[in-house]
Amino acid sequence: MLPIPLTGKLFDAVRVVAVVALLMPPLLLAAVASLPALALLPFLPGGDLRAERMMRQLMLWTSRLLAVGRVGGSA
Repeated sequence: MLPIPLTGKLFDAVRVVAVVALLMPPLLLAAVASLPALALLPFLPGGDLRAERMMRQLMLWTSRLLAVGRVGGSA
């Protein structure tokens, strides 16, 4: 048996922090990498729809990350 129980508020908080810490860098990288495309796409034919889809995807990823970041939250 482990000397530290893997249940309770402390473990939940550590799990939340670990998950958010692991998922935040890829999300930030994707957001920063999409900035040039989001700046240029609206000026190209059909680009406004692609830019809108990119923004919706980034918003979805952010909301999922925030949902996981809540104690007891699920994606």
